[in-house]
Amino acid sequence: MPNPSPYLLVRLHGAAILAAIALACLPAAAQASSSQFTMIQDDATFVRATNGKDPEAALAEAKALGVDVIRVFLTWHSVSPNQNKRHAPAGFDVGDPDSPGYAWSQYDALVDRARRYDIKLLLTLAPPIPYWASEQPSRCPHRIGGYSRLTLSCMWKPSTKLFAQFVKATVRRYGSRATGPYGGQVALWSLWNEPNLEHYLWPQLQRTRYGVVDVAAARYRKLWIAGQKAIARYDPSARNKVLFGETAAISSPIDTLYAALCLDESGRPFAGRLRALQGCTGAKRLPIAGLALHPYNNFAVGSVFTRSFTKDSLPAAYLGRAHKLLDRAARYGRVAPGRPIYITEFGFQSSPPDPFGDALSPARHAAAINEGERLFWGDPRIKSFSQYELFDVSDPDDFNTGLRFADGEPKPALRAFEMPLVVSKLKADTVEVWGMVRPADGRTRLAVKIVGGASGGATVRWPTTNERGYYRFTLRRRGAAKLRYRAEWTNDGGETLMSRVASVGRPIAYRE
Repeated sequence: MPNPSPYLLVRLHGAAILAAIALACLPAAAQASSSQFTMIQDDATFVRATNGKDPEAALAEAKALGVDVIRVFLTWHSVSPNQNKRHAPAGFDVGDPDSPGYAWSQYDALVDRARRYDIKLLLTLAPPIPYWASEQPSRCPHRIGGYSRLTLSCMWKPSTKLFAQFVKATVRRYGSRATGPYGGQVALWSLWNEPNLEHYLWPQLQRTRYGVVDVAAARYRKLWIAGQKAIARYDPSARNKVLFGETAAISSPIDTLYAALCLDESGRPFAGRLRALQGCTGAKRLPIAGLALHPYNNFAVGSVFTRSFTKDSLPAAYLGRAHKLLDRAARYGRVAPGRPIYITEFGFQSSPPDPFGDALSPARHAAAINEGERLFWGDPRIKSFSQYELFDVSDPDDFNTGLRFADGEPKPALRAFEMPLVVSKLKADTVEVWGMVRPADGRTRLAVKIVGGASGGATVRWPTTNERGYYRFTLRRRGAAKLRYRAEWTNDGGETLMSRVASVGRPIAYRE
């Protein structure tokens, strides 16, 4: 398939993206699942340009693929002066974005590019932190279990007060009320990353005579409250656009989220001495825009059917657990009813380049990301689908979930992301055909055809997508479940894009 032109129109423009996000942030109205928007993250490419790729060309490709929002780690350590010292420079004002020492240039450049391509941003204000931002700078850097590559980072007891000042500076530079040239591209904010993992927030737990205190959850709640208040003050229009969570699927995310919402592991308010130790005396409702999740399977392998053997994890097949969590939190007044869910980081590893035997073949990798999107599309509470990485990284032992290999060659996943297609068996002669034309601008018409066999090349349906590019229909035809299918769409420039060839699989739904 020829590469699409980088100047194809995407299906949503900036104002429409913001409108869709605003609707998603409203209380539980019946927003259709088909309204979810598309997000991608690849900081090494879009922000740091450390992998030899051209960030301008990469952003053009993201636009051509139909991406609405780019998620970005704006790391506290990377923009701060004296990052590896125990004291900030004399006179440095953490809350002033123009204070000498701040280094915003790589994010300024991203904002400029995003504006040119009319793509919005989700800014995740993330660790690591400058050493002086810890309540105990003498503990920085600190060794974190077996994560040898992270021993020079600091995640130790970030100061809530200083974090609020850092958020203030960031919002004053990039928020909608920013006085400089870089405001207005942020559609959503998020505060911290994967607080349930020790290599992003440390320490995690403290054992007391009254029980185990989740000190990481307590600190995360304080950081989130302080940061959200700074956003609300300096960019009032964004006060209800701050996501909560960003938890990894492993390492007890449900327990961490409950504790951060001042609920115990069973989802009930903390009682007795633990309530005070957890910092939950007088707990109030948090004005979260939604719950942000990273529902990878363990090591980002398997499929949407992969079983989980723990009850406090949140991989893709078990996101029904997040519904229960949000509903219980609403019942006890911790969040507003009907809060949505945002998938902000997701993908599967492929082999090559991943050396482990359980990574997916390139063809299976392409199918898996389509099946993941079909799963999330079927949940009306989910408002975004996310692809982690455009390019693989050079280290095969690292996360390699990209749509392209590290050398830039496309994987089958690139086509699958551009034109998702999943066909599910309902009966021997009945299948559900679901898919999307991601680069389309509004409603469009496409062809779904049979591949191979005596009927190869025959068109079975000419579906019309909705405004977001999604379509779904039921096909009744003798032997429908034994056939293979492909979708084809011709853009305004006369270029025909084709989906992967999809065999029929079992229906996709959450596990109990």
